Amino acid sequence: MQIFNHPFTNIAFHNTSTGEAEKIIHSLPWRNSCGYDEISLRILKASAPFISSHLCYITNTSLNTGVFPTRLKYSIITPLHKKGDKSEESNYRPISLLTHSQKFLRELFIIDY
Repeated sequence: MQIFNHPFTNIAFHNTSTGEAEKIIHSLPWRNSCGYDEISLRILKASAPFISSHLCYITNTSLNTGVFPTRLKYSIITPLHKKGDKSEESNYRPISLLTHSQKFLRELFIIDY
């Protein structure tokens, strides 16, 4: 499905490498939370040499086809109390708990800008 009639000709993406993937994984800030996959950052960082080629394949395929994997679009939405009466809905804001794989992809795209 083509969304835009005229492609963005001034945007150029380059394929990522396993070395770049490992560098990004190891640069992710330590957090105790994890997403719906329940994979901790400790496990992701320890397994980086083994999964970086797979993450590169997913990333490069997504860039080349323009299709983002559906499973990586999910997150856990949790209400976080801001201030005031805890029984009032308006005193909460939503936060999204992403998987570390999603954070990897986000960092990959942010680094290029």
